[in-house]
Parts: sequence; structure tokens; C-alpha cells
Amino acid sequence: MINDIISLLNTLKQLLHLHKFSKDVIHGSAQFSALLYLFAAVIYLIAPYTSDYLMSVRYYQSALEIAPVILAGGIVSALLCDLILGKYKPDETPS
Repeated sequence: MINDIISLLNTLKQLLHLHKFSKDVIHGSAQFSALLYLFAAVIYLIAPYTSDYLMSVRYYQSALEIAPVILAGGIVSALLCDLILGKYKPDETPS
């Protein structure tokens, strides 16, 4: 179990060496996920005061369901970008 934790920590340390664009993709997807969680919290609080309570609850549930998907998609996209752009320095263009 300790070896698994050490392996996970080493993997997370390697994320610091990603390409600049990949870091930006992860940062953007994390921001968008946080915004969706904030939207869900606001909708949850104001849902009893809206004219259509059930629609507000659907918005709340949808935002909660899609936020981790956006984050996971951003991480996968960033890792793919790092595979493609990893051989280039951040200030170089691949052309």
C-alpha cells in the first residue's frame, strides 16, 4: 500500500514537467469545473424561489454530473497534447 502511494506521488510530481499548453488546458478545465460546481450551488439555493422548481433541480443535477466529466476530459486532452507537443519547447511552433 505504501508503494502505491509513493507511485501515485511520483506520478503527480511528473505532471509539473508537462508542456505549457497542457498545463493551460488542465487549468482551464479545472476552472470550468469549479464554475459548474458554483453554478450548481447557486441554483440549489435559489431553486425553491423559482417558478419552475423541477427545472431548477434538473439544472442543478446536470451541472453536478457534467463538472467531473469536463475535468477528466481536460486532463485526457492535456496528456494527449503533451504527447504530441512534448518534443517541442514551449516557445517553438511545431511547423
